[in-house]
Amino acid sequence: MRPRVYTLDVHLEVPFQISRAVRTEKRVVIVELAEGGRVSRGEGSPDPFFNETTESIEADVRRSLDLLPEDPSDLVGLKRRLDERFPHGGAAACALDTLAHDRAAQAAAIPLHTFLGITSTDAPPTSFTIGIAEPTVMAERAAAAAKKGYRVLKVKLGHGDDEAILRGIREVFSGPIRVDPNAAWTPEEAPARIERIAPFDLEFVEQPTPPADIEGLRRVKARSVLPIVADEAAVRVHDVDRLAGACDGINVKLQKSGGVAEAHAMIRRAHELGLKVMLGCRAAETSVAIAAAAHLAPAVEWADLDGNLLIVDDPFRAVEVRDGLFVFSDRPGLGVVPA
Repeated sequence: MRPRVYTLDVHLEVPFQISRAVRTEKRVVIVELAEGGRVSRGEGSPDPFFNETTESIEADVRRSLDLLPEDPSDLVGLKRRLDERFPHGGAAACALDTLAHDRAAQAAAIPLHTFLGITSTDAPPTSFTIGIAEPTVMAERAAAAAKKGYRVLKVKLGHGDDEAILRGIREVFSGPIRVDPNAAWTPEEAPARIERIAPFDLEFVEQPTPPADIEGLRRVKARSVLPIVADEAAVRVHDVDRLAGACDGINVKLQKSGGVAEAHAMIRRAHELGLKVMLGCRAAETSVAIAAAAHLAPAVEWADLDGNLLIVDDPFRAVEVRDGLFVFSDRPGLGVVPA
């Protein structure tokens, strides 16, 4: 096996701002393996919140190519080796795990969701994210998303007048809205903030408080008039047990967890504990990374998989989105082909 590892610059259609950062472009890491007339792919998308850079991910992927099994079906062995080298998961592990799952499903000549035992393709619609900007600009972007057929919005909060933002968006969008302050609020202020924005008919609030403070999140949930979904606090499967009772659901991201296998385990454990699940992504991912998550989407309640929809130069296509809904092809594996 001689996998190819390279970086790829992708560019956002509009500047994407959350409570702690603003981004206009991103450099992701792609790993590819060509064998037997097939090409398998994985992707690592860095997040500074988890101390990742493009350079660190690329280096980690290159030094860990030896973990890939000779036998495409040996995913259990790969998971064990990845867990030993990347005990905290992360984007490098995700790139390798995704490639391995794409490879195994292609070898079996079936789509990844079928390979995983997910026979339905009835997935929830993906939300489209509105990054932080002036309230009028956010409303304009919400109107544009509605015109494109998106049925659900995720609105970033944490800076400025949250009520003015939501009031403007509600004037142009009547569908479900979920909000995400990206941990910008304290446990003490969060319940009152949530109460003030609740009249805008919101679906839930994602990670309102710092992720390390699980007890603070638990207090917020007890006082919140809206459901609470944990994101940055939900990284690996053991975090799901810690979060039980502190939130109503979790946001599972393959780039956080370390790939398809860990994400699937998190979904199963969350449901065992009565938690709902959203599949999420990072801003600016290509269709390689999004497809890996989309194939899990029929197994969850919510989807926020718009990372490839936010960029203008995705070099791949895989799982199409029409009017906010995933349209799965019958291509094996991830179903990725050049755009």
